[in-house]
Amino acid sequence: MTELVYEKLADALSIRGGGIPAVKCEEFFALLGELFTPEEAELAIKLPISPIPAETFAKEIVGGDPKEVKGLLETMADKGTIFTVDRDGQRFYVLMPLVPGIFEMQFMGGEVSERTKRLARLFDDYFDLAREVEAHHPAVSKGCTIVPFARVISVETDIPTDVTIHPYDRVSKYIAKADHIAVGICYCRHHGELVGHPCSKPKDVCMAFGPQAKYVAERGFAKLVSREEALKVLDRSEEAGLVHCSSNTGKYINFICNCCGCHCGILQSIKRGVIPMGAVSSFIVTVNEDECSGCGTCIDRCQMDALFLDGAMLIRKAERCIGCGLCISVCPTEVLKLELRKGAAVPPHDQRELNAAMMVSLQQFK
Repeated sequence: MTELVYEKLADALSIRGGGIPAVKCEEFFALLGELFTPEEAELAIKLPISPIPAETFAKEIVGGDPKEVKGLLETMADKGTIFTVDRDGQRFYVLMPLVPGIFEMQFMGGEVSERTKRLARLFDDYFDLAREVEAHHPAVSKGCTIVPFARVISVETDIPTDVTIHPYDRVSKYIAKADHIAVGICYCRHHGELVGHPCSKPKDVCMAFGPQAKYVAERGFAKLVSREEALKVLDRSEEAGLVHCSSNTGKYINFICNCCGCHCGILQSIKRGVIPMGAVSSFIVTVNEDECSGCGTCIDRCQMDALFLDGAMLIRKAERCIGCGLCISVCPTEVLKLELRKGAAVPPHDQRELNAAMMVSLQQFK
Protein backbone atom coordinates (compact mmCIF):
# COMPACT_ATOMS: atom_id res chain seq x y z
CA MET A 1 0.00 0.00 0.00
CA THR A 2 2.82 2.43 0.94
CA GLU A 3 4.62 1.67 -2.32
CA LEU A 4 1.48 2.57 -4.29
CA VAL A 5 1.25 5.91 -2.47
CA TYR A 6 4.77 6.85 -3.57
CA GLU A 7 4.06 5.74 -7.14
CA LYS A 8 1.10 8.13 -7.20
CA LEU A 9 3.27 10.84 -5.67
CA ALA A 10 5.80 10.32 -8.48
CA ASP A 11 2.95 10.98 -10.96
CA ALA A 12 1.93 14.12 -9.05
CA LEU A 13 5.50 15.43 -9.14
CA SER A 14 5.87 14.56 -12.81
CA ILE A 15 3.05 16.89 -13.87
CA ARG A 16 4.64 19.72 -11.85
CA GLY A 17 7.45 19.79 -14.41
CA GLY A 18 10.89 21.12 -13.52
CA GLY A 19 14.40 20.32 -14.64
CA ILE A 20 14.65 16.73 -13.40
CA PRO A 21 12.12 14.07 -14.47
CA ALA A 22 10.24 11.97 -11.93
CA VAL A 23 11.32 8.45 -12.86
CA LYS A 24 9.65 5.57 -11.02
CA CYS A 25 12.56 3.55 -9.71
CA GLU A 26 14.04 2.27 -6.47
CA GLU A 27 16.25 5.36 -6.07
CA PHE A 28 13.34 7.77 -6.50
CA PHE A 29 11.05 5.91 -4.10
CA ALA A 30 13.83 5.86 -1.46
CA LEU A 31 14.16 9.63 -1.86
CA LEU A 32 10.41 10.21 -1.61
CA GLY A 33 10.27 8.04 1.50
CA GLU A 34 12.76 10.35 3.19
CA LEU A 35 11.00 13.54 2.07
CA PHE A 36 7.37 12.53 2.71
CA THR A 37 5.70 10.37 5.33
CA PRO A 38 2.92 8.18 3.84
CA GLU A 39 0.34 10.58 5.34
CA GLU A 40 2.10 13.60 3.78
CA ALA A 41 2.37 11.78 0.45
CA GLU A 42 -1.37 11.09 0.45
CA LEU A 43 -2.06 14.78 0.99
CA ALA A 44 0.49 15.91 -1.63
CA ILE A 45 -1.12 13.64 -4.26
CA LYS A 46 -4.47 15.37 -3.79
CA LEU A 47 -3.17 18.93 -4.00
CA PRO A 48 -4.27 20.65 -7.24
CA ILE A 49 -1.77 22.22 -9.64
CA SER A 50 -2.80 25.75 -8.63
CA PRO A 51 -2.32 27.03 -5.04
CA ILE A 52 -5.33 26.43 -2.79
CA PRO A 53 -6.37 27.57 0.73
CA ALA A 54 -6.18 24.87 3.40
CA GLU A 55 -9.86 25.17 4.33
CA THR A 56 -11.02 24.82 0.71
CA PHE A 57 -8.66 21.89 0.19
CA ALA A 58 -9.88 20.15 3.35
CA LYS A 59 -13.59 20.64 2.68
CA GLU A 60 -13.79 20.16 -1.08
CA ILE A 61 -11.01 17.67 -1.85
CA VAL A 62 -9.75 15.84 1.24
CA GLY A 63 -12.93 15.72 3.29
CA GLY A 64 -11.03 16.17 6.55
CA ASP A 65 -10.84 18.53 9.50
CA PRO A 66 -9.54 21.90 8.15
CA LYS A 67 -7.46 22.50 11.27
CA GLU A 68 -5.74 19.10 11.03
CA VAL A 69 -5.20 19.44 7.28
CA LYS A 70 -3.72 22.91 7.68
CA GLY A 71 -1.42 21.67 10.45
CA LEU A 72 -0.06 18.93 8.20
CA LEU A 73 0.35 21.33 5.26
CA GLU A 74 2.28 23.72 7.51
CA THR A 75 4.55 20.88 8.63
CA MET A 76 5.25 20.01 4.99
CA ALA A 77 5.95 23.67 4.21
CA ASP A 78 8.46 23.76 7.06
CA LYS A 79 10.12 20.69 5.52
CA GLY A 80 10.38 22.42 2.15
CA THR A 81 8.07 20.19 0.11
CA ILE A 82 5.10 22.57 -0.14
CA PHE A 83 5.23 26.23 -1.12
CA THR A 84 2.98 28.79 0.56
CA VAL A 85 1.94 32.24 -0.58
CA ASP A 86 -0.33 34.76 1.17
CA ARG A 87 -2.99 36.60 -0.84
CA ASP A 88 -5.56 39.01 0.58
CA GLY A 89 -5.03 37.74 4.10
CA GLN A 90 -5.37 34.07 3.13
CA ARG A 91 -2.62 31.44 2.83
CA PHE A 92 -2.45 29.21 -0.25
CA TYR A 93 -0.58 25.90 -0.56
CA VAL A 94 0.91 24.07 -3.55
CA LEU A 95 3.20 21.07 -4.04
CA MET A 96 6.62 22.09 -5.38
CA PRO A 97 8.42 20.35 -8.27
CA LEU A 98 11.43 18.24 -7.36
CA VAL A 99 13.89 20.64 -9.11
CA PRO A 100 13.72 23.58 -8.84
CA GLY A 101 11.84 23.43 -5.59
CA ILE A 102 12.11 20.57 -3.11
CA PHE A 103 15.81 19.88 -3.69
CA GLU A 104 16.80 23.49 -3.08
CA MET A 105 14.81 23.78 0.13
CA GLN A 106 16.57 20.77 1.69
CA PHE A 107 20.00 22.41 1.47
CA MET A 108 19.45 26.19 1.27
CA GLY A 109 19.56 26.52 5.06
CA GLY A 110 23.08 25.07 5.18
CA GLU A 111 22.14 22.46 7.79
CA VAL A 112 24.64 19.69 8.51
CA SER A 113 22.99 16.69 10.16
CA GLU A 114 22.58 12.98 9.68
CA ARG A 115 19.30 13.62 7.85
CA THR A 116 20.74 16.17 5.42
CA LYS A 117 23.71 13.88 4.74
CA ARG A 118 21.30 11.01 4.09
CA LEU A 119 19.16 13.20 1.83
CA ALA A 120 22.24 14.40 -0.06
CA ARG A 121 23.26 10.81 -0.79
CA LEU A 122 19.72 9.90 -1.90
CA PHE A 123 19.56 12.91 -4.23
CA ASP A 124 23.03 12.03 -5.56
CA ASP A 125 21.93 8.46 -6.35
CA TYR A 126 18.83 9.70 -8.12
CA PHE A 127 20.61 12.44 -10.09
CA ASP A 128 23.08 9.84 -11.41
CA LEU A 129 20.17 7.79 -12.70
CA ALA A 130 18.36 10.87 -14.06
CA ARG A 131 21.41 11.81 -16.14
CA GLU A 132 21.34 8.37 -17.76
CA VAL A 133 17.63 8.81 -18.53
CA GLU A 134 18.34 12.27 -19.95
CA ALA A 135 20.85 10.87 -22.45
CA HIS A 136 18.20 8.51 -23.85
CA HIS A 137 15.32 10.97 -23.68
CA PRO A 138 13.05 10.92 -26.78
CA ALA A 139 13.57 14.66 -27.16
CA VAL A 140 17.28 14.04 -27.79
CA SER A 141 16.83 11.63 -30.70
CA LYS A 142 14.17 13.88 -32.26
CA GLY A 143 16.26 17.03 -31.88
CA CYS A 144 13.55 18.86 -29.94
CA THR A 145 14.15 22.18 -28.24
CA ILE A 146 12.82 22.20 -24.69
CA VAL A 147 12.15 25.53 -22.99
CA PRO A 148 14.33 25.63 -19.85
CA PHE A 149 13.22 26.90 -16.44
CA ALA A 150 16.36 29.01 -15.92
CA ARG A 151 18.60 31.39 -17.87
CA VAL A 152 21.99 33.06 -17.60
CA ILE A 153 22.18 36.83 -16.96
CA SER A 154 25.35 38.70 -17.98
CA VAL A 155 27.45 40.78 -15.60
CA GLU A 156 25.67 44.10 -16.10
CA THR A 157 28.75 46.31 -15.92
CA ASP A 158 30.34 44.37 -18.79
CA ILE A 159 27.54 45.14 -21.25
CA PRO A 160 28.63 47.94 -23.66
CA THR A 161 26.90 51.27 -23.11
CA ASP A 162 26.09 51.58 -26.82
CA VAL A 163 23.90 48.46 -26.74
CA THR A 164 20.19 48.62 -25.94
CA ILE A 165 19.71 46.58 -22.80
CA HIS A 166 16.28 45.07 -22.22
CA PRO A 167 14.96 45.19 -18.65
CA TYR A 168 15.16 41.39 -18.42
CA ASP A 169 18.93 41.58 -18.99
CA ARG A 170 19.51 43.94 -16.03
CA VAL A 171 20.01 42.22 -12.67
CA SER A 172 19.90 45.60 -10.94
CA LYS A 173 16.35 46.26 -12.22
CA TYR A 174 15.03 43.11 -10.56
CA ILE A 175 16.72 44.03 -7.29
CA ALA A 176 15.40 47.60 -7.43
CA LYS A 177 11.76 46.54 -7.78
CA ALA A 178 11.72 43.48 -5.50
CA ASP A 179 9.48 43.76 -2.43
CA HIS A 180 11.42 41.02 -0.65
CA ILE A 181 14.94 39.67 -1.21
CA ALA A 182 16.44 36.77 0.71
CA VAL A 183 19.91 35.23 0.69
CA GLY A 184 20.72 31.66 1.65
CA ILE A 185 23.33 28.97 1.17
CA CYS A 186 24.04 27.64 -2.33
CA TYR A 187 22.16 24.35 -2.27
CA CYS A 188 24.26 22.78 -5.04
CA ARG A 189 27.60 23.46 -3.35
CA HIS A 190 26.20 22.51 0.08
CA HIS A 191 24.85 19.27 -1.38
CA GLY A 192 28.30 18.61 -2.86
CA GLU A 193 29.93 19.25 0.50
CA LEU A 194 27.58 16.82 2.24
CA VAL A 195 28.52 14.00 -0.16
CA GLY A 196 32.25 14.70 0.14
CA HIS A 197 32.80 16.99 -2.86
CA PRO A 198 33.29 20.50 -1.43
CA CYS A 199 33.83 23.67 -3.47
CA SER A 200 36.11 26.59 -2.67
CA LYS A 201 33.64 29.18 -4.00
CA PRO A 202 31.49 31.16 -1.51
CA LYS A 203 28.25 29.44 -0.50
CA ASP A 204 26.18 32.23 1.08
CA VAL A 205 25.20 33.81 -2.25
CA CYS A 206 21.93 32.23 -3.43
CA MET A 207 19.08 34.72 -3.70
CA ALA A 208 15.28 34.54 -3.75
CA PHE A 209 12.85 37.31 -4.72
CA GLY A 210 9.24 38.30 -4.05
CA PRO A 211 6.92 35.63 -2.59
CA GLN A 212 9.73 33.06 -2.88
CA ALA A 213 11.94 35.23 -0.65
CA LYS A 214 9.15 35.69 1.87
CA TYR A 215 8.59 31.92 1.98
CA VAL A 216 12.25 30.90 2.46
CA ALA A 217 12.78 33.56 5.14
CA GLU A 218 9.61 32.63 7.02
CA ARG A 219 10.56 28.93 7.01
CA GLY A 220 14.15 29.55 8.09
CA PHE A 221 15.81 28.52 4.84
CA ALA A 222 17.30 32.00 4.22
CA LYS A 223 17.30 35.53 5.62
CA LEU A 224 15.82 38.74 4.27
CA VAL A 225 18.31 41.37 3.12
CA SER A 226 18.16 44.95 1.84
CA ARG A 227 18.64 45.92 -1.80
CA GLU A 228 22.08 47.29 -0.92
CA GLU A 229 23.07 43.99 0.70
CA ALA A 230 21.79 42.09 -2.35
CA LEU A 231 23.97 44.17 -4.68
CA LYS A 232 26.99 43.40 -2.50
CA VAL A 233 26.20 39.68 -2.83
CA LEU A 234 26.23 40.07 -6.62
CA ASP A 235 29.55 41.94 -6.51
CA ARG A 236 31.08 39.26 -4.28
CA SER A 237 29.80 36.53 -6.59
CA GLU A 238 31.20 38.18 -9.71
CA GLU A 239 34.56 38.67 -8.01
CA ALA A 240 34.60 34.95 -7.16
CA GLY A 241 33.86 34.04 -10.78
CA LEU A 242 30.30 32.79 -10.24
CA VAL A 243 27.70 32.88 -13.03
CA HIS A 244 24.31 34.56 -12.46
CA CYS A 245 21.50 32.12 -13.28
CA SER A 246 17.90 33.23 -12.79
CA SER A 247 14.39 31.98 -13.42
CA ASN A 248 13.57 32.15 -17.14
CA THR A 249 10.97 34.91 -16.85
CA GLY A 250 11.03 38.55 -17.90
CA LYS A 251 8.51 40.41 -15.75
CA TYR A 252 10.04 39.24 -12.49
CA ILE A 253 12.40 36.54 -11.26
CA ASN A 254 12.03 34.09 -8.39
CA PHE A 255 15.72 33.44 -7.82
CA ILE A 256 19.30 34.22 -8.78
CA CYS A 257 21.73 31.37 -8.25
CA ASN A 258 25.39 32.38 -8.36
CA CYS A 259 26.78 29.26 -9.90
CA CYS A 260 29.99 27.28 -10.30
CA GLY A 261 30.48 24.84 -13.15
CA CYS A 262 31.64 22.06 -10.84
CA HIS A 263 28.38 21.78 -8.87
CA CYS A 264 25.57 23.71 -10.59
CA GLY A 265 23.09 21.46 -12.38
CA ILE A 266 22.01 24.34 -14.65
CA LEU A 267 25.53 25.04 -15.95
CA GLN A 268 26.39 21.36 -16.20
CA SER A 269 23.27 20.69 -18.27
CA ILE A 270 24.11 23.58 -20.65
CA LYS A 271 27.64 22.22 -20.94
CA ARG A 272 26.41 18.71 -21.73
CA GLY A 273 23.97 20.22 -24.22
CA VAL A 274 21.54 17.30 -23.99
CA ILE A 275 18.42 18.79 -22.37
CA PRO A 276 19.66 22.07 -20.86
CA MET A 277 17.94 23.30 -17.70
CA GLY A 278 19.05 26.85 -18.54
CA ALA A 279 19.16 29.20 -21.51
CA VAL A 280 22.23 31.26 -22.45
CA SER A 281 22.20 35.04 -21.98
CA SER A 282 21.28 37.62 -24.62
CA PHE A 283 24.98 38.27 -25.23
CA ILE A 284 28.11 36.52 -26.44
CA VAL A 285 31.78 37.32 -25.91
CA THR A 286 33.91 38.51 -28.83
CA VAL A 287 37.71 38.62 -29.01
CA ASN A 288 39.89 41.28 -30.62
CA GLU A 289 42.61 38.85 -31.71
CA ASP A 290 44.95 41.58 -32.98
CA GLU A 291 45.20 43.21 -29.55
CA CYS A 292 45.18 40.04 -27.41
CA SER A 293 48.44 39.40 -25.53
CA GLY A 294 47.73 35.68 -25.13
CA CYS A 295 48.16 35.80 -21.35
CA GLY A 296 45.37 33.25 -20.80
CA THR A 297 44.04 34.95 -17.66
CA CYS A 298 40.46 34.68 -18.95
CA ILE A 299 40.63 30.93 -19.55
CA ASP A 300 40.51 29.90 -15.89
CA ARG A 301 37.65 32.36 -15.39
CA CYS A 302 35.42 30.61 -17.97
CA GLN A 303 33.14 27.95 -16.47
CA MET A 304 32.19 26.55 -19.90
CA ASP A 305 35.60 25.90 -21.51
CA ALA A 306 34.63 28.38 -24.23
CA LEU A 307 38.11 29.97 -24.39
CA PHE A 308 41.47 28.38 -25.16
CA LEU A 309 44.91 29.35 -26.48
CA ASP A 310 46.23 28.26 -29.86
CA GLY A 311 49.85 29.25 -29.40
CA ALA A 312 49.59 32.88 -28.32
CA MET A 313 46.19 33.39 -29.91
CA LEU A 314 42.99 33.29 -27.85
CA ILE A 315 40.21 31.29 -29.49
CA ARG A 316 36.54 31.48 -28.56
CA LYS A 317 34.24 28.49 -29.06
CA ALA A 318 31.03 30.33 -29.87
CA GLU A 319 28.88 27.25 -29.33
CA ARG A 320 30.09 27.00 -25.72
CA CYS A 321 29.90 30.67 -24.72
CA ILE A 322 26.92 31.43 -22.47
CA GLY A 323 27.58 35.19 -22.42
CA CYS A 324 28.04 35.52 -18.65
CA GLY A 325 30.75 38.17 -19.08
CA LEU A 326 32.97 36.94 -16.25
CA CYS A 327 36.04 36.71 -18.48
CA ILE A 328 35.92 40.41 -19.36
CA SER A 329 36.75 41.83 -15.94
CA VAL A 330 40.07 39.96 -15.70
CA CYS A 331 41.35 40.82 -19.19
CA PRO A 332 44.37 43.15 -18.78
CA THR A 333 44.30 44.34 -22.41
CA GLU A 334 40.50 44.82 -22.67
CA VAL A 335 40.22 42.76 -25.86
CA LEU A 336 37.10 40.92 -24.73
CA LYS A 337 33.63 42.41 -24.94
CA LEU A 338 30.00 41.41 -24.98
CA GLU A 339 27.83 41.86 -28.06
CA LEU A 340 24.21 40.99 -28.70
CA ARG A 341 23.67 37.35 -29.59
CA LYS A 342 21.92 36.83 -32.94
CA GLY A 343 18.48 35.34 -32.41
CA ALA A 344 18.65 35.75 -28.64
CA ALA A 345 15.52 34.31 -27.06
CA VAL A 346 13.11 36.59 -25.21
CA PRO A 347 12.23 34.97 -21.87
CA PRO A 348 8.57 34.14 -21.17
CA HIS A 349 6.75 37.03 -19.48
CA ASP A 350 5.89 35.34 -16.18
CA GLN A 351 5.72 31.94 -14.47
CA ARG A 352 2.38 31.06 -16.03
CA GLU A 353 3.71 31.77 -19.53
CA LEU A 354 6.92 29.86 -18.77
CA ASN A 355 5.01 26.80 -17.53
CA ALA A 356 2.85 26.85 -20.66
CA ALA A 357 5.90 27.16 -22.93
CA MET A 358 7.66 24.29 -21.16
CA MET A 359 4.61 22.06 -21.52
CA VAL A 360 4.23 22.87 -25.24
CA SER A 361 7.91 22.10 -25.87
CA LEU A 362 7.58 18.75 -24.08
CA GLN A 363 4.71 17.77 -26.38
CA GLN A 364 7.13 17.65 -29.35
CA PHE A 365 8.37 14.16 -28.63
CA LYS A 366 5.08 12.53 -27.61
